[in-house]
Amino acid sequence: MKVYTLIFFIFFITSFNLQASTNLQQLSQHPTWLKLGHYKKPAFDKSYITNKSFFISANGHKSPFDELRATVHRFNNDSQIQCKYLARYTWLKKQGLTFSQPKALCPELFRWRDEQPIHSISLVFASGYMSNPASLYGHLLLKLNRSTATKNKLLDYSINYGAHVPENENGLVYITKGLFGGYNAGFSDQLFYRHQHNYGEIELRDLWEYKLNLNIDDTTFIANHLWELLGAQFDYYFADENCAFHIAQLIELVIAEQLTNNSSPWMIPTTVFSKLHQASYNNHNLLKKILFTPSRSTVFTQYMKELSTNESDIAEKIYNSPKYIKHNEFSALNVKSKKRIIETLFELVQLQQIKKQDVGHIKDLKSALIKARLALPIGNEMSVSSYSQQAPHKGQKPSKISISSTRINEQSSLGLGFRLSYFDSLASDVARIAFSNLEMVDSEVSFLNSNLYVDKLHLLDLESFSPTYVKWPQENNLSWKINAGFERQSTLCQSCTSTFLMGGLGKSFLFNDNKTLVFTLANAYLGKLAATEQLYDSSLELGVITTLYSDIKLRASHEQFILGNDEKSTTQAEISIPINQNFDVRISYKHTNLTSWKLKLNYYWQ
Repeated sequence: MKVYTLIFFIFFITSFNLQASTNLQQLSQHPTWLKLGHYKKPAFDKSYITNKSFFISANGHKSPFDELRATVHRFNNDSQIQCKYLARYTWLKKQGLTFSQPKALCPELFRWRDEQPIHSISLVFASGYMSNPASLYGHLLLKLNRSTATKNKLLDYSINYGAHVPENENGLVYITKGLFGGYNAGFSDQLFYRHQHNYGEIELRDLWEYKLNLNIDDTTFIANHLWELLGAQFDYYFADENCAFHIAQLIELVIAEQLTNNSSPWMIPTTVFSKLHQASYNNHNLLKKILFTPSRSTVFTQYMKELSTNESDIAEKIYNSPKYIKHNEFSALNVKSKKRIIETLFELVQLQQIKKQDVGHIKDLKSALIKARLALPIGNEMSVSSYSQQAPHKGQKPSKISISSTRINEQSSLGLGFRLSYFDSLASDVARIAFSNLEMVDSEVSFLNSNLYVDKLHLLDLESFSPTYVKWPQENNLSWKINAGFERQSTLCQSCTSTFLMGGLGKSFLFNDNKTLVFTLANAYLGKLAATEQLYDSSLELGVITTLYSDIKLRASHEQFILGNDEKSTTQAEISIPINQNFDVRISYKHTNLTSWKLKLNYYWQ
């Protein structure tokens, strides 16, 4: 009888262990567990997290099952491990698992999360910043909202994902490592006012906050997982495994819809916001509301628009000569106009101090403004609450495919095109830098007389004209461009091609109520150049970008090459006619030796 009892006991224990192991095996493939370990699709045999110290199991970085089994074991033997992995702990408890250790007190975690309780989550978009290659597409932050009616929102936490870049890193090294995974990256937390100050006040970038409609349990779950991630390391890839990808994956922990695409070779912040706007959560919209925070530059531009013509003229005179504030023309104004002029000039003072321009002059101007303002009654006159900037989800989608028809010298060809990302100077300006160009992997092929030609392959095409949006002060903003790639110069000859690296530097000016930009550039070329048959060349370029009517835009330019055996010049123009957010039509003209006309239909997608 004892033998049978022993056999039954051994069978029971073995069966229990097999069943428990089977249950853990199934649980290790649960989508939430895989997301908590940041395992890569579709095989889930490797985590995006690269430091093995993040995992409990030695094989945890490549085995969700081993990591789950080790996690359960530690929860049963060490109550304090809950404080490091509270998201795991609470999720496993919801799956019905019980642990022999009591619930732990985690004072550091609860001080971070609950001293001023986190009650909601927002995603924040910072507009593009042409002075930093990593920020050309804009930047995405996660904000843990702790503010109340009596607590300022600047005390909210902002969670940033970014590369760990050494100080004073060479720009070329920075771009190369960023593209090919040469940096470690990770999550960091700061009080939100630090990021708002850096983006809005220093880098002069507008911010859009998308507040999410998550319940308190899911909000807390994401906060707990962020606590787990604050020491984790990742490989940084500028194009895809970037801030947009990894922060969007945090939101995917608690929503059924996917904001990211693991098979895509790129990930752009505006794509996340477009999907957020369409996503649902518990049979409601995921998005609760959108808030806009203008940069210091945007505020000043809006203040300038609010001034009357006479007020603007007087403000300009005071800016040019601070002593003019004692002139009879200013003294004769009513109190309201005086306040409006002074408040606008104060905005300009702060803007110029940020840019560190005209330091001595701005110091004198500030002193004169303070003295004049102290002589006036209290209270402000300028209050701007409405801005023309639109939210990023309303912008044109970043990727493009096209079909075109081109006619040169009585010959017609059919063309197909593909652009990886992001926008050109004729695209919608929504959530983008106006009059700028940021295109990566832009390609076109054509079919002519049963032959296939590669017409264009631009690996990188950047333009930043940096115009001054007010008539004064006249700032010394430089315009620049960089382009690297291949082109078939079909307006020279059918077989003429150029492979080149080029850069340009110049100036730009705004007219027509800031709807027309005129630019001039001095360009330098290096490579195999069909236009001049030289390894290097230079040119002068004069151009215009303007809005003709509504959203219909025109870009035209004339470029005169300087070197080579013969003088060569190129004149070209392109009109963009938008149909909707997904389509536009382009009509273009180009003349060198020959003349080409092209009709193109573009489809934009993400």
